[in-house]
Amino acid sequence: MTFNFPRSIQTLFVIAFAALLAACQSVPQTTGFTAAQIAALKTEGFVEAGTGWELTFNERLLFASNDATVQPDLRVRIAGLARNLLSVGITTARVEGHSDSTGTSAYNLALSQARAQAVAIPLQAGGMQLSPDQIVGRGEAVPMSSNDTVEGRQDNRRVVVIVTPQ
Repeated sequence: MTFNFPRSIQTLFVIAFAALLAACQSVPQTTGFTAAQIAALKTEGFVEAGTGWELTFNERLLFASNDATVQPDLRVRIAGLARNLLSVGITTARVEGHSDSTGTSAYNLALSQARAQAVAIPLQAGGMQLSPDQIVGRGEAVPMSSNDTVEGRQDNRRVVVIVTPQ
């Protein structure tokens, strides 16, 4: 038995059938992390972002203007963070340094690289494996806040640690 439906009805049927099939498909788990890893990331203050998890240190005064020095108490905290991540099998990360827009672009790029390196050192001391290409300076290219205010520039002087499934 065949049915002769008008072309517009056939098109609507195909679209409805395709939508129904799409709705029935389960959404794949793309996190790639175990429940224990996710719990550890959340405990440390990481937030899910895109394909990975990011930690921007809550201490907005992580770096003073024109500075790439990590204070001793924060170095201890970063090394502890590394040990906690290692305890759940997270062994590596990407470390991105940032700057405000004060100064030349070349200077800001070098400064942000130095900031990334300054955070990478205690991560490595805590046992994380970081290759040189995982320690990156972004300069002023990815601001968190407007560089038009003192507070905005302070926000932009930061380091972000990014963890993705291995």
